[in-house]
Amino acid sequence: MKEPVIWFVVIGLLLFTAEQLNGPQPILVDETVKNQIVSLWETQMGLPPTEQELQSLLHNWVREEVFYREALRLGLDDQDTIIRRRLVQKLTFLAQEVDENDITRSDLEAYYNNNIDDYTLPNRYSLSQVYFSDPMLTEKIRRSLKANEKWHDLGQSSLLPRSLTRKNLSEISSTFGTTFAQQIEQFQEGQWVGPVRSTFGLHFVRLDALIASEITPLPFIEKQVLTDLMYERRETYLDNYYNELVTQYEVKYQ
Repeated sequence: MKEPVIWFVVIGLLLFTAEQLNGPQPILVDETVKNQIVSLWETQMGLPPTEQELQSLLHNWVREEVFYREALRLGLDDQDTIIRRRLVQKLTFLAQEVDENDITRSDLEAYYNNNIDDYTLPNRYSLSQVYFSDPMLTEKIRRSLKANEKWHDLGQSSLLPRSLTRKNLSEISSTFGTTFAQQIEQFQEGQWVGPVRSTFGLHFVRLDALIASEITPLPFIEKQVLTDLMYERRETYLDNYYNELVTQYEVKYQ
């Protein structure tokens, strides 16, 4: 009886016996559970469940609870990446909870002013273009443009748009390629310029309008600014929560 191993085995047997005698805790289907099930059903279906539907829902809930408890008993949650990520996701959601009602008008205006660059529209361009892939057509198209012929009928057909309206450099690059967009400074408003090379070939280009960079007034984008502010606060709350928690753990890198 002086051997620690013997005591370890005895205690283990006692705990095992106690667990077998006590058995699993009962599954309690009370009014709280019923109300939660009914509320969820009404949210999804728009109507309260019938008595038959409620009994079916309760049966499914008990079935799920039995499987859940058995999975825990078998240790299926241990070292499971999916469960780990789901728990982290749920805790993160709780830590990031932000009440929209706590954000005042002053908070909104301060965030807007501090991040004004995010709400400033860049230069935008409206332009027209005539596409052709054969350099031999350059002079012919140039003469036709000078003669004020219908430019829509010139050049070669392609899937490229004949005109762009109020597009920024990024949007122009996505349509015609970076090489084309880099030459935007040589475009002249109201005049045909070319040939301008792009990823697809050659173009004569006319700048129809240049819309200068401008700040979007707050009243036009209040919802977007509110969304951005709430996101920033959630991230701040989460960082603070992590920094508080991590001090309670010893982290070792090996």
